Amino acid sequence: MIAFAFEPRADDDSWSPDWRPENPDRPDPPGLTGADFSLSYFRADVRLVVHGVDLSLSTRGLPVVDFALMLEYARRELETRSDIAVETSVTQHVFSLSRGTKAVTLTTTYAPHVAELTWAELRQLTDRAKAEAFTLITTAHPVLRDNAWLRETVGAPSTP
Repeated sequence: MIAFAFEPRADDDSWSPDWRPENPDRPDPPGLTGADFSLSYFRADVRLVVHGVDLSLSTRGLPVVDFALMLEYARRELETRSDIAVETSVTQHVFSLSRGTKAVTLTTTYAPHVAELTWAELRQLTDRAKAEAFTLITTAHPVLRDNAWLRETVGAPSTP
């Protein structure tokens, strides 16, 4: 069983319904860019337990979009490679994945644990991370449902 959730950080004002980007050059939230979503706003802690192995991550600087897209990139690359190491953009936490014949092995630089999950579970985790990131952001700011970058990059499920 895999338990996964983003836990929005209370110290991140971008989750507040009254929030507006601090940079005066940036338009209101509907005009946010991919870099805004991936590097600057909507930060959360990650709760991730893979078959009893706790790989949860608490850090002030991890945008949910960054984590979700990192997972998707790793999964896609793992389709043609036997292993890959990927890094979160802001916090530089590294996730290493190795594909075996029956399972994918997951390790991190921040936890000394090793977790194994199936290929199907990795796909589900990736899709869930993207869906949860999209849902959390658009629940906090419904106007962001109209943000083309967010909708097309994060809101759509990955393809097999």
